[in-house]
Amino acid sequence: MNKLLAPCLFIYCAFCFSQNINFDKLGKEKWLRYNGGISSNVVYYDGLANRQDLTYYLTGNLNFNIAGLYQIPLSFTYSNQDFNFPNPFNYNRLSLHPSYKWATAHIGDVSMSFSPYSLSGHQFTGAGFEIAPEGKFKISGMYGRLLKATEYNEDTPNALAAYQRKGVGLKTTYDFDFLSLGVILFKAKDDINSLENPYPTSLGLSPKDNAVLSFESTFKVFDKAQIRLEYAISGMTEDSRLTDQAPKKGILAFLLDENISTKYYNAINASFDYPVGKGSMGVGYERIDPDYKTLGAYYFNNDLENITINANQNLFNEKLNLAINAGLQQDNLNNEKSSDQQRIVSAINLNYNASERIGINASYSNFQSYTNIKDQFNYINQISDFDNLDTLNYRQVSQTANLGINYLFKKTAHKQQGVNFNLVYQNSDNQQEGNSIPGGKNAFYNGTASFTMTYPEEALQISLAANTSYNTIGDTDNSFTAGPTFTIGKQFFNKKLRTNLSSSYNRSYSNGTNQNQVFNIRLGGNYLWKQKHHFSLNFLRLSRKTSLASSSDLTATLGYRYTFDNFKINIAIGQGNQKPNPSEKLVKFRYRNVSYTGTIPEINRQLTNVFQSPPFENIPLFKKDELSKLLATAKSQKKVPLYTLHALAFLHALYAYVDFQKIYNEAIYTVIEKIKSDMQKVDMALENLFVIKKLEVDKHPLHQKQLSDYKEEDFTLRPQYDALVVEREERLEKLVGHRWMEKEFAAFTSVEDIKQADGFLKEFKAQQSTSCFKVYDKMQDVEALEQHIEIQLIDFYYKKSLSIVNPDSFELIYINKK
Repeated sequence: MNKLLAPCLFIYCAFCFSQNINFDKLGKEKWLRYNGGISSNVVYYDGLANRQDLTYYLTGNLNFNIAGLYQIPLSFTYSNQDFNFPNPFNYNRLSLHPSYKWATAHIGDVSMSFSPYSLSGHQFTGAGFEIAPEGKFKISGMYGRLLKATEYNEDTPNALAAYQRKGVGLKTTYDFDFLSLGVILFKAKDDINSLENPYPTSLGLSPKDNAVLSFESTFKVFDKAQIRLEYAISGMTEDSRLTDQAPKKGILAFLLDENISTKYYNAINASFDYPVGKGSMGVGYERIDPDYKTLGAYYFNNDLENITINANQNLFNEKLNLAINAGLQQDNLNNEKSSDQQRIVSAINLNYNASERIGINASYSNFQSYTNIKDQFNYINQISDFDNLDTLNYRQVSQTANLGINYLFKKTAHKQQGVNFNLVYQNSDNQQEGNSIPGGKNAFYNGTASFTMTYPEEALQISLAANTSYNTIGDTDNSFTAGPTFTIGKQFFNKKLRTNLSSSYNRSYSNGTNQNQVFNIRLGGNYLWKQKHHFSLNFLRLSRKTSLASSSDLTATLGYRYTFDNFKINIAIGQGNQKPNPSEKLVKFRYRNVSYTGTIPEINRQLTNVFQSPPFENIPLFKKDELSKLLATAKSQKKVPLYTLHALAFLHALYAYVDFQKIYNEAIYTVIEKIKSDMQKVDMALENLFVIKKLEVDKHPLHQKQLSDYKEEDFTLRPQYDALVVEREERLEKLVGHRWMEKEFAAFTSVEDIKQADGFLKEFKAQQSTSCFKVYDKMQDVEALEQHIEIQLIDFYYKKSLSIVNPDSFELIYINKK
């Protein structure tokens, strides 16, 4: 326990410093302001899926601003969602995030991130802080419960038993003139006495003890180039109950209860970026030891080495943006696995705005995976070093190409007409000894065309689209899906009521035989009352028909959101009644229900406070630079009309990022819904492919035959049998990975789920937020944003599945398992 609390001394000392409070502001700012909102959603479901009939979600946030100095945000979520099994995580949360100038505290059910190799987004119940004064020193820390104790219950096989786990962490950075240095210390430990009931050893559950020490640095070279380095050491005691001493003490012995199960792991990450022309280029290197882990993250990839190269450039007066990325990844760093794997990824993305009427985007990626199976029998019995060079080497090549074209026929104040075309091609080829394996070639083609008419004066939009997809699996199997989609949206009552109706119909064929028909209809409406009350009601009817059965689902969602902003209590404090200098002209304007009134210096302080407030703290660096220039331009104005004009321009650009967050979440939800629909269509095909290869393996003469029973002719059949086994495992990996992704995406049933996402989706949103904002900020095109998100999302989850899915955890759905 003393070792767990040791870093707390650093955290306690960090709070022991003097604060300089400018009390002059107290008389110039409103004493109290607050804003926030509360929203609720009720979902009714009637269908065959394994989900509750009625669920509700309640979320809220409240932010207090005291005298323009203190920010105290409060948020909470609650749901009656039944997870049907005990677990060590909290799903309902209450958190408080008070702040004062450059100091912020996190209290309640919160999460923080220090680095990917120490504390990375893990939720905890406790407290944390971040201190970033105007200067060169920054510090942040946390202490709390990472997991609650959960007893084993044999009546609930899905239960997640766990010891109570507490953690403490500290991160400090200091910025010199030429470089910045940072140190991270993280400690987490399970309470051995937190579980009272016995549990089976098959669970593999043991109390763990973990300590992580990380060093990071960023510095510039050649004036413009930037190098970033991070090196982390993680010590892990797998079972703190063991009493046998470790062979020798490690570097973190002062924090870690070491014993014979203690091991140390290393991770390093380095990158180099250099601006070139109107773009940049960079290289990166990452190496993570096998079995590296930290108790401060939910999931972790290890045993890998990555080398990446990237470059992007704006050409032809910034009409063309070209981005190129390439990477090499390999595993088995300690040479202890029975197989090696290398992956090569290359990608090219192109965006071309030829004119105001036409835009083109295209992308191409190539994924190559090489696997070398180390067959011990052939290795031991080879005669020379040149035997068996290619016999057990396998190669998988996957390619993806995308082309999108947007063309605007007509654009007037009364009517707009445009078309959109999108083509996608994907293929994969499994090869052995340079030749394609039978059944190893797969291809996917998808085409979408849409026509949209918009009548701005009538607030009416009508869209008609057609979608087709064709998939070939091996040399004999193929599937085809096609269908239309119709959408109409209309706004009423001065755009306060927004309604939409959409419907789609798809038919699917397998080898020319009709498999199923899917028809859905969506009806929804949103109403805004008095700028504060938001009501929504949405219906979804989904009908499926196959040759064996028919089914239909109904989902209804009722939502309400109440927002409030800029509530003021005018209490004079100190010089609150002081009259302004008559020689200073007053400025008065209003933006988004917020009134800005005062002299130019007073408005300058208000604009600066808004810019530095929490809602805008995550604005990308390139956008912050642009906003800083806009704010500086506004502050330089001396005449009231020009000052007002530039101040409004700054606020409009500032709030554009906040507006984007809503668009970003809605676009991700739209993409996930589309992916879920597409995944259902290929699930049976993937299972069929696996079963075909499994039957080939089961019928092979060497199946389940012991090496000691081999005859002379059996040895010549061994390479063929090994190739079948490897391909069977690859197809099983694809099937299980596919269904893992389906389960991951199934959890997202509303935009609110996307907004409150944790785990992988939260990581994806944070990782892609800047690039997605660049796409939307430049083109203001939601469809282009969705296309970008779809490509990145599939690639992100596919890479995650490779290190997470267990190929043994599968179940045949469509085929008789006997």
